[in-house]
This record gives sequence, C-alpha cells and structure tokens, in this order.
Amino acid sequence: MDRKVLLFAHRGGRTWAPENTLAAFGKSLELGVDGIELDIQRCASGELMVFHDSDLTRTSNGAGLICDATYDELRRLSAGSWFSPEFAGEKIPSLSEVLSLVDGAALLNIEIKNLPHKYDGIEEELVALMDGYRHIDRVIFSSFDHGSIKEMAKLRPDWNYAILMVGVPYDMKSYAEGLNARYFHPEHDSIHAEAAREARELGIKILPWTVNEERDYARMLELEVSGIITDDPVKLKTFLETVDVLMQG
Repeated sequence: MDRKVLLFAHRGGRTWAPENTLAAFGKSLELGVDGIELDIQRCASGELMVFHDSDLTRTSNGAGLICDATYDELRRLSAGSWFSPEFAGEKIPSLSEVLSLVDGAALLNIEIKNLPHKYDGIEEELVALMDGYRHIDRVIFSSFDHGSIKEMAKLRPDWNYAILMVGVPYDMKSYAEGLNARYFHPEHDSIHAEAAREARELGIKILPWTVNEERDYARMLELEVSGIITDDPVKLKTFLETVDVLMQG
C-alpha cells in the first residue's frame, strides 16, 4: 500500500485478553498498534472508569450498574475471570491508569458512554482529567451521545472529535461542523463509497468499526479509510502486512 492504514484495537483487542483491561491494552502496545479504543463511565464515587456495559455482569464477577458502585467496590471485582482464569487478577481500570500506561505510545479513542445512562457533567470531568495528559494531540473523543461531543468541543475546541454513529450523516459537512469533528467513525457495514469520498474531500478521517473479517478489511481498503477498528489486532496486522507484500511485489 502507498499509504498507512491505522490499526485500532477495539477495547484493547477482545480476542487475546479481557476487553478494556490493562492486560488488553498492554498486549496492544506490545504488538505495536497505532491506536486503542476504550470506553469510559463514571462510578458512584466520581472516578472515570474504563468499562463498556452499564451493567457489571457480562465482563466482571460483579452485578448491578457500574454507576452505583464506588471505586473501592469496583476494585474488589475481577475484570478477567470471565475471560480466562489466567486473567482473574485483572481489575476494572480507571482512565487515569490507562493514560499512565499508554503515555502517548498509541493513539487513544476515548468513547464517552453517556447512553442509556446519562452522566451529567462528565464532559467537564473528562476535560479536567485530560488537561493533564501531555499527549492530548494523540487522543480522539467520541460518543453516540452527540450532545456530549458538542459540549466537549465548546470546552476544548482544539481537541480531536469524531462522529460516531451507525449509518452516515445526511449532510456530512454540516454534521462535522456541528460537532467540530475531524474524524468519522461509522459502523463498517453502513459506510459506502459516496460517503467515504465526501469525508475525504472534507479532510475528515474515516475509522470504521468493528471490522473483524478479511473480506471487510478488503472493502475498507477499497474505500480508502484512514484506519480500521478491530477486535482482532493480530489478524488485521497480518492482513495489512500481506497486502503490503503483494502490492510491493
């Protein structure tokens, strides 16, 4: 390929370690991914925690809503035993822990989980935390709650924001301007050639999710996306390296 396609590990990669854990993020860094996607929510004691579901049941040995549990209560849970006994000691990490681990070694896509549970004021809290991160130029903020992104953009207009959605905007230019977005994160089945061309012409980088099959990798390359968000970073890296060899041969 004559251009770089960024490899983003979805929740740190879900095939080799429990999602959204330091173990997953560490493996991503070891592999040399370009970026890591993660999800944040606020727990009952106010910390921003890295966790996907509103309910604790699927990816921990806890129960109930994460918003109702304190930091200390969450830290007593295992975030890895559901995946494998090997990861029984994994904890639900705070965003601060992840920032310390990554420290600019990879791009970060931080998705604000503000639906269906609404975290009032989470945007201000996230800004306060991220103001101390010295690699803010290597962070992209996204959310299905586009109001959250609008609020973030008011507070820090120079940061990187994404249009995260299933489907494509009717008017890409107006929608991107409304969110101050430089990135477009569509569900991969919904992106098509016309929308991809429009985004590229506007200078908007396309990072589709969650792409796990080789036939879909190939279609994303045909659409000239800027990067691909995948659950399986090893599989995608191998595919991209194979394409490079074939193109150079």
